[in-house]
Amino acid sequence: MPDSGARPDPTHKLVRVHVIEKRARLRVEDPLSREQLIALADQLASTAGVDRVLARPSTGSLIIEAHSSVADVLKTIEDAGLATLANPPKQPPVSQMVQLGLARADFDLQRQTEGALDLRTALGLMLLAGAILQLARGQIAGPATTLAASALSLLDRK
Repeated sequence: MPDSGARPDPTHKLVRVHVIEKRARLRVEDPLSREQLIALADQLASTAGVDRVLARPSTGSLIIEAHSSVADVLKTIEDAGLATLANPPKQPPVSQMVQLGLARADFDLQRQTEGALDLRTALGLMLLAGAILQLARGQIAGPATTLAASALSLLDRK
């Protein structure tokens, strides 16, 4: 391959996306051109213990396959100053993600119904429909009353 003059910057920050015993997928934190990513892959491939490095320009990631411990290879890469390695950012708690998802769903529903319906009211109406269905089936004592109480608590907006 002809030299395009693109040399990898030894200060590239690589984020560990997935690391197992003899394989690691790293993502380049700052966008690189296709040529720069390939040049970085070539440079990392010359590291002791590396079998091959695959560059994925469409995702900005590198896959390192090693015949020894990939943890040792990554330490060698960092010690040689070829790149700095970072762990991926911590994922937010599940409860926070659920709250965000519900808030988005509520916003989308209000936007689509031009404010006529929100998520709380929609869920209340669905529970009320379930209570009516249970009443029609003769299930008065259990499911119907529970569903109706839940529906009314959602629909009550004092």
